[in-house]
Amino acid sequence: MRFALTPKLNNIIKFTSLGLGISLVSACNDSSNHPVPPHAETSTATFSVTDAPVDAVDGVRLTVNRLELKHADGDIIKLNFSEPVVIPNLLNLTGNIATPIISDATIPAGNYQWIRLFIDGGYPDSTVSPKLGNEADLFIPGQQNTSNVEQSLLLNSGFTAPTGREAAFTIDFVLRQALTKPANADYYLLRPALRLVNDADVGTIAGTVDSTVIASNACSDLSGHSVYLYEGDINSANQRPEDFYDPSIAADQTNAETDAEVGDTSDLARPISSAEITQNDSGAYTFKIGFVEATAAGYSVALTCQSAFDEPDSDDDINFTNAIPVDVDAGQTSNVRFSVAPNPPSN
Repeated sequence: MRFALTPKLNNIIKFTSLGLGISLVSACNDSSNHPVPPHAETSTATFSVTDAPVDAVDGVRLTVNRLELKHADGDIIKLNFSEPVVIPNLLNLTGNIATPIISDATIPAGNYQWIRLFIDGGYPDSTVSPKLGNEADLFIPGQQNTSNVEQSLLLNSGFTAPTGREAAFTIDFVLRQALTKPANADYYLLRPALRLVNDADVGTIAGTVDSTVIASNACSDLSGHSVYLYEGDINSANQRPEDFYDPSIAADQTNAETDAEVGDTSDLARPISSAEITQNDSGAYTFKIGFVEATAAGYSVALTCQSAFDEPDSDDDINFTNAIPVDVDAGQTSNVRFSVAPNPPSN
């Protein structure tokens, strides 16, 4: 039986990496692991997970069996769990809600280049419960075809573990981009659409949406009321808000050779996260985007009522409001109000 508990750190071992993957990596058991040198400066790290929501599914169950961290000195630190961590439903981890997958792990201090999350794929470990239909297997690409080969998600983002101090990091699963269902398949795939933030550096973007917006022609008959988050002030950059789109997904499914968008895309801004608009007990429409790293460039947010039609393997024709620039300070909440509806969808 597996329990959704934070595991104790079973052991920490490191080995020299011979290569670096870009997105998805396969790994085999390594018998030449060596313990972390006793003289190494250490840090204490906690890693948690959160989720940016997705339409069309009610539940995403995920089982993580270990982490690997690539140190800047070339060593890979392997964090083995005493038992796999079961996240019963990623969709419950939205806004400022996160759950730890490992707490107070002692690791070598210094700079790190990436994190790998090793996932136990398929029923009963990792599954998707769609709004319509039966519970289905959830795999990392490759697991659905190959047995006895580990697959992992690679978060190719650096971080620093401070010497002699504690640090907490959160991994954001951007499910609207990460979760796909191949055509004619009876399973889902989880791709590496992830963000990593240092919890000491994050703030929150929260806001309200006027009821007139939800009741407008652009929103009243549609499902998928969401707010998308973009890096920087996209208005000043003369960019317009766009949907989630990863051309490599379509290329994988069609065996195409291209993995880039075609044409001039300098005026397009692709989102990094999103939040669902919900109605609270008092009847107000609200949203919250948590774990937003404070940066000098700031961010922009835009509202759409068509997020249910946003498929990551296609560049969808979705209408947004004009973007609203917003600055984020660590430990603070930045408030935004949407009072103007997007244009109605064209027929």
